[in-house]
Amino acid sequence: MPSRNPGLDPAAAPPPPYRHRLAAIARPLSRTLAGTLGAYGLTAQATVVLSFLLALAGMARAEAVVAATLASFAIFAGISMATFHARSAGRAWLWLAATAVPLALLQWILSPLR
Repeated sequence: MPSRNPGLDPAAAPPPPYRHRLAAIARPLSRTLAGTLGAYGLTAQATVVLSFLLALAGMARAEAVVAATLASFAIFAGISMATFHARSAGRAWLWLAATAVPLALLQWILSPLR
């Protein structure tokens, strides 16, 4: 049965423009990549820095690595939740990058292989 108002018939509506369909795919994909791969990279970096700090605090190196690795599970969960909580995927990526830079500097400073 045809609709009385053809302007409200969803079957007669033209498809959305290509850029809107692409944005509808890219935004959640970017946020998902930030929450998974970005969080993984930042967690790995934080784990290295934490193990260096624990070793400097007097803990044996092996124990420092194990303790930092155990803490990395909670760190990953927190970072992942923060990226999905961000207002946009761009803010999530910006937050990940802004956190990675000081961690990279700390990692370079604390590294025993300089």
